Amino acid sequence: MGLPDEQLRKLIDHIFVSHQDGEMDCDSCNCQLECLAEKVAGGASLHDLLPAVEAHLRCCVDCREEWQALLCIVRAERDGSLSASN
Repeated sequence: MGLPDEQLRKLIDHIFVSHQDGEMDCDSCNCQLECLAEKVAGGASLHDLLPAVEAHLRCCVDCREEWQALLCIVRAERDGSLSASN
């Protein structure tokens, strides 16, 4: 379903090294959304996982809309209201 915690940690570490200035662009943000949506749908806090993405989503309407749509889809898949047969 999602990435194992070790892979997620490596991904987060890479992002922090790549974005030491604290800013995140749309491409970098979008690369993280699927993995983060899985974790957040499972109960994790976006702020705890990757505060730079959370900050970017507050400022970027396009990325925020993409995030909200993806999170809704992941949550619907998890609760069974969205399946391959629908």
